[in-house]
Amino acid sequence: MRRTTYVSLILVVLLTATGFVLFRSANAIVKDIPMTDEKAVKATVNAGFSDIWISRGSSTSLFHANIDADLKHDIGNYIAYSTRDEVGYLDINTSEEVNTSSRESHHHSINFNGFGTNTWDMHFTDAVPISFDIQLGVGEADLDFTGLKVKDLNVSAGASSLSMHFDRPNPIVIEDLNIESGLSKFRAKGLCNANFRHLKFQGGVGSYVLDFSGSLNTEVDVDIEVGLGSLTVILPHSTGARIDYQKSIIAHLSVPDGFSEQEENSYYSSNYYEAKGKMNMHIEAGLGSVTVKQE
Repeated sequence: MRRTTYVSLILVVLLTATGFVLFRSANAIVKDIPMTDEKAVKATVNAGFSDIWISRGSSTSLFHANIDADLKHDIGNYIAYSTRDEVGYLDINTSEEVNTSSRESHHHSINFNGFGTNTWDMHFTDAVPISFDIQLGVGEADLDFTGLKVKDLNVSAGASSLSMHFDRPNPIVIEDLNIESGLSKFRAKGLCNANFRHLKFQGGVGSYVLDFSGSLNTEVDVDIEVGLGSLTVILPHSTGARIDYQKSIIAHLSVPDGFSEQEENSYYSSNYYEAKGKMNMHIEAGLGSVTVKQE
């Protein structure tokens, strides 16, 4: 009995020393990867049939996850981590074993296996800049980037219900923020807090809300393409906005009373030329409605 206890203690020490701490009970799994000497992290999340939550963790833990899933293999087959030149590379696949060779590609396959419970609550360090590449299949997702240092952000959602928010200003600049949302319900809040220079949103069929609340003290560009559905854009009163929209008989645009069409198909807010923060927005819509609000 005593020998078994000693063996168990040795295994725990070895797992901790290698940087991977794992606890498992029934379908509940806890995974932790501590910080070492990383100066930046590149994180790829590939979720098929999964519900995922992303939020800020602690400074000392690079990645911490609480997982409720009936996985067919050991958790190490779904999460791969390595470091190179003080950059951490974290690959997460919630439905299939990780293929680390996909790191060099910006297009990852989405696997639709596992119809049981598959919930991943993931927390990332706030100590270093993180580049996120997130691919979502079917499920629900809440992406809370508040308090994180987000350097790059690419999000692609299939048939899902997705919310994303920045409740406080991102301390570093995102040059290009890209979002694709297919057959889904999507809502983003605090987008000006993301600290982007260019944002591109592509929507297929669904209901989309882009809330640009937050702090904007520079000039940014936004490109929006929507196929079929409804799009609501919410702008702060303090933001000067120019909206370029090609009129169509099958898509309707509604803008606030404070906007005027100063050029053909170009609508300007009354404070566009005086505002400290300016947004130049181009919208293309197929069939549906586009509503611009100020709050």
